[in-house]
Amino acid sequence: MSGPLLARDRIRGMIRAALSLAASLFLAAPVALAQVAPRGARLSYTRGPGTEGCPEEPSLRQIVASQLGGVDPFVSDGAWHIEVVIRRKGTAFQGEIALHDRDGRALGREEHSSAICGVLVEDIGLSLSAVMRPLLPPRPAPGSAPASPPSVPPPSSAPGDAAPPASPDAPSEAPASKPPHPVAAPARPDPRPRPPPERPRLQLGAGVLLGAGVAPSVAIGFSGVAGVRWERFSLSLEVRGDLPIDGEPYRGWTISALSGSLVPCGHADWFFSCGLATAGGVWHVRESTGRERALPYAALGLRAGLEVPLSARLAGQLTGDLSINTLRPSYRLLHGSGWTAAPVSEAMALRLIAFF
Repeated sequence: MSGPLLARDRIRGMIRAALSLAASLFLAAPVALAQVAPRGARLSYTRGPGTEGCPEEPSLRQIVASQLGGVDPFVSDGAWHIEVVIRRKGTAFQGEIALHDRDGRALGREEHSSAICGVLVEDIGLSLSAVMRPLLPPRPAPGSAPASPPSVPPPSSAPGDAAPPASPDAPSEAPASKPPHPVAAPARPDPRPRPPPERPRLQLGAGVLLGAGVAPSVAIGFSGVAGVRWERFSLSLEVRGDLPIDGEPYRGWTISALSGSLVPCGHADWFFSCGLATAGGVWHVRESTGRERALPYAALGLRAGLEVPLSARLAGQLTGDLSINTLRPSYRLLHGSGWTAAPVSEAMALRLIAFF
């Protein structure tokens, strides 16, 4: 679907949400609306666990005020009580609006959801501005001016100061034209405020993995992750270590690996994909003498993964990597047998990720 159609559908959805909230309000509480009460409403704004990066209350008030001509309708002694609660639900954000009268009776309720918390708060602000508009005092009509005091007639001139009669041959002067009234420039609508940028969160994680293609056989290893996470993007540094293994033709030798990777990822709901840039080394150690030899290793690859939220700050990840070994370690023994890393390496990992 094209961009204009998406924008049109979103605008229609916000209008329907605002109208349904306003309709439920006025149909549920005609008695409360008939009471003479102070203008405005009291606002309670709460962010649940996992929503620390969402816009704060002043941002919501600014969005509502911009739609009401710069007037903030939220006051401490308002007749209504508006409760806004933002929660994290999986990888998305959910917002609930609840309206109550002076006695605590429910007048209306509405829910919104979005994958981006800034967009969610913006939608809530637009719905609240439609509901709060009837509470504002009437604004003066444009162009109206205060009544001017009655004009006082000029004092009559003395007889000696009377102007001489005009000569019949004198040309008559044209009456002075009345200056036109200045036309007021049309009022420019208040610009729509942009939600504050999303604050990135720190992510730390660790897990176990199985790897093939770097050592002569399948290796068991571990990985540690540290990086920053936005709603749709993350950037991490990852350390991977493969535990020592031995096998033909390397009886009496152990082979292990240690590498680091730069991992940029794109996220969509529970799924994500990443690029991998890896560099490290492979170590050969002779068990009988302790002789050690290190060989450089580098690779470029791709990752596909599944991230399952376990709580507001914890998630489990299952990933699969496929990399092209651009720098392949190779080793040859004295009796002629040897080994070279495969052109392609694979890895599968299970990790636990914490967000702060």
